[in-house]
Amino acid sequence: MDVDTYKVAVVNKYTSNAGDITIAELPRQHPTDTQVEITVHAAALNPLDFKRAEGMLAIVLPEAFPLKLGYDVAGTVSRVGKSVMRFKAGDRVYGRVEQRCVGTVAELAWVDESSLAAIPEAVPFTVAAGVGLAGLTAKQALENAGLEKGQTVFVTGGLGGVGMFAVMLAKHHFGAGEIITTVSTSKAERARELGATRVVDYTQERDYARQLENAADVGLDTIGDSSIARVVKPQGSVVSVAMLPNGRELDKFRDPSARMSAWGAFKLGAAKRVVDVVGWFLTRPFRAKEIRYRPLKMHPDGRDLEQTFNPLLADGRMKPAIANIYAFTIEGVQKAFTEAVGGHAAGKIIICVKD
Repeated sequence: MDVDTYKVAVVNKYTSNAGDITIAELPRQHPTDTQVEITVHAAALNPLDFKRAEGMLAIVLPEAFPLKLGYDVAGTVSRVGKSVMRFKAGDRVYGRVEQRCVGTVAELAWVDESSLAAIPEAVPFTVAAGVGLAGLTAKQALENAGLEKGQTVFVTGGLGGVGMFAVMLAKHHFGAGEIITTVSTSKAERARELGATRVVDYTQERDYARQLENAADVGLDTIGDSSIARVVKPQGSVVSVAMLPNGRELDKFRDPSARMSAWGAFKLGAAKRVVDVVGWFLTRPFRAKEIRYRPLKMHPDGRDLEQTFNPLLADGRMKPAIANIYAFTIEGVQKAFTEAVGGHAAGKIIICVKD
């Protein structure tokens, strides 16, 4: 791709309106010594994308506009930095990019080599694009929760982005004895196909926590629901990707290299105090049962994608659900974000940039 500019989806202000997303043409960058330039074939959307567009991360991650969108990428290597050892031009790669490299809903992306993995031969770009952020989040969450072979795990939202990978990994990587999850009626059969052994329809069983009381050794909270404490046994373990127990956790989401104004520091301090109060209240059920509770901030890891995910993708044991695939046009990107914000997609939302 021999061009001086490239197209990328951006927002020019904090917004919750998908109609404010546009496609800008920006100067082409050069990969740093450790970076790979990727000709993007597909990208995936995650809740993190629209939360960032809405400004929900602005207190801990102040950024200049325009904000380039997209954390997940799959494509073909077009150029490499002089220190890159694992990839060469023409290689098919995928991954979840670092915060400083965000902007994968685009024709080109620049990503640290360490965040990428080779795509298994039979896996399409549209499938690989949806794995990085959600898959690594699920893997790291279950690891941090201490899930062991033969144990029972409870996963909220078993057909959401993180939830479906947690179900598949619990079965095929961690060897869980029983995998319990919650989904709506139309998604129950698909959750079983992914590996869930017990599926609870939360639209029919509103008080599912009482029905499942003390059923699980380990819990993964993907929706910010403290009632998971009822499902996990006393002195069990819960990891959440949606709820913070205290304000100190906000510091883990900061970019230490980013400058913060005095006003920004004041707002961050105020936010920490609010989270302290709310977090103390929401985590009371965990303390009452001596459940080890911790939040997760995931990190990109190309080696883990290769070692854990590639074998499962290559032999078909891991089959991520795809809700919809949209074209890389203004209309397509706006429709994709509208569906992502809705929060009820049965699988990943993919944007196809290049066939």
